[in-house]
Amino acid sequence: MNKTKSAICLVLITILIAVLCVASTVSFSYGTDGMHTYNSFIRVMDKDAGMGGGYTAVYYPEGVISAEEYETNVKKEPDEEKRAEYEDKYTSYANGAIYLEKEKVFGKDTQEASEEFKTSFANGVSAITRRFERKCIPGARVEVSDGFTVRVTLPALAENPGTALSFFGYSGEFSVAYGSDLDSASTIMPKKPSESIKEYVKGAYSRVSQDTAFVIIDFTDKGREAIKSATASATSSSSSTMFFKVGDDQVIGLTVSEAIDQSTLGISGSYTADSADTVAVLIDEALNGVQTDLAMSVGEVKIYESGFGGMSLTFLYIAIGVAMLAMAAFFLIRYGLLGFSHIYSYLSFALCMILCVAFVPFLYLSAGTVAAFALTSVLLCMSNIVCYEYARKEYALGKTMTSSVKTGYKKCFWHIFDLHIAVALLAFLIYAIALTELQTFAFVLGIGAVFSGVCSLAVNRFCWAITMIFNKNKGAFCRFKREEVETDD
Repeated sequence: MNKTKSAICLVLITILIAVLCVASTVSFSYGTDGMHTYNSFIRVMDKDAGMGGGYTAVYYPEGVISAEEYETNVKKEPDEEKRAEYEDKYTSYANGAIYLEKEKVFGKDTQEASEEFKTSFANGVSAITRRFERKCIPGARVEVSDGFTVRVTLPALAENPGTALSFFGYSGEFSVAYGSDLDSASTIMPKKPSESIKEYVKGAYSRVSQDTAFVIIDFTDKGREAIKSATASATSSSSSTMFFKVGDDQVIGLTVSEAIDQSTLGISGSYTADSADTVAVLIDEALNGVQTDLAMSVGEVKIYESGFGGMSLTFLYIAIGVAMLAMAAFFLIRYGLLGFSHIYSYLSFALCMILCVAFVPFLYLSAGTVAAFALTSVLLCMSNIVCYEYARKEYALGKTMTSSVKTGYKKCFWHIFDLHIAVALLAFLIYAIALTELQTFAFVLGIGAVFSGVCSLAVNRFCWAITMIFNKNKGAFCRFKREEVETDD
């Protein structure tokens, strides 16, 4: 490869690595109203309690209660006959973690959950998942727990987690009612059971203008006419309320003191940008998302602290940064400009690891993940050192740099290759038989070994070739020296 092609390759690789480094570490808001946020790859990583801390809550579908609720209800019933009836009404499930109401969950002639209930529950899980996905909370997790409950975990950086956890459990069709109070209000959208709410409402979104957050609801012409007709008699002295509901739950209560005749309604109040977004997502998903009528009640929202302290992530990132600087300094001092080849290969390795942990669904940032990353980082560094030292020995014997590199890699290639294969196979074997936390460590160790081998044996050698071509004194470039042979005069 000539100098021109090498220069082009080096520039392209540098730009790609620089862009990915920024995308991995830098988060920022954008847009004229600051409503949009780009979250870096590191920020969107799922984090366990040991690393990030945060909030967690469990959704219980109708017909499913926790063991604690069941035991409390049994104990507080003084009448033995009624207590026996209550106990017979439920059956334990998931080793007693939850209790299922037989009439609502099971079919008539079976002890298995009915297909109807399973379908409704699956739709409920999909609805909750979509809502949190649209909310775009970095590190949020939605997962089925104990067979028929939904566990949601939010990171410590989440704003107003209680609002999202409460609202996103609402189920049922979106509707609009109008009257003096919620119980007596008349439904104005849809007017008839045979009609769809989509005939009246297009969708919802949020917006911030001059530090005021709004929930924006777009109506069709039919919806606009329905509101105009319902509010025609509204005055400041006889105001009523327009209730926006999902199922039977009120989402917004808008006081109306004058007739409304508009197709786009902006509703403000005590909303923050985050809470307005939560309400808008709920309404829009109730309109256009997965539909379910299975009621979901959210349990107590629990706060868990980082197992390593509130500043654990900050200290972790500082430690990794210091370690990377020390590593770069060592390679630059020991191997001169050749150290940049190692830096390129290591950054390629680190970026691959970050992308995997950020976007592989079952991976998350934990002590095990960090330990696996550290071990494979050491594996990569030692592999590159072995390659460099083998080449150094060949160069010291008087060979050309090209021959030294080729011979050095040839001598050590299979040793490094076999080591990485052995580590990867062992890690994936542990992953196949281990428990959850150890599985995460083992899987990250396995993919780390694969990336380490590729970056050491392929990326590092390629970067060495395209960077060395610009220096006439190849030995000085790598800080390699030839052995001096004494001769008798």
